Amino acid sequence: MVEQRKYQRLDVARQPQGKFRLLTPERAYPIAAIRDLSGSGIRVFLDTLLTERLDVVLEYTEATLKLEMQGRVAWCAEQDEVEATKSAARYVVGIELFSPFLFMSMAGLY
Repeated sequence: MVEQRKYQRLDVARQPQGKFRLLTPERAYPIAAIRDLSGSGIRVFLDTLLTERLDVVLEYTEATLKLEMQGRVAWCAEQDEVEATKSAARYVVGIELFSPFLFMSMAGLY
């Protein structure tokens, strides 16, 4: 697979204190962890398989703050059993965000 990335990925060293959920038209999915982010998106761990090109909302909440960011599932891949055990989730999902820098700075991620 040829990497087509325009922006450098930044690993998330520690998870934010708030809660992240991925909202679809059908339901809300808790995000187990954030793996990394870039100038165009975010890679997260979920326990649910999502279809590519699904429009989603990434939601971040803490005691006095709620942020929502529109995005689209770029890809979703099942992890092998060893990786799933390490990350506490079965799938890794790449999400293209439509305004990532604003969202990441407000959530304290960038």
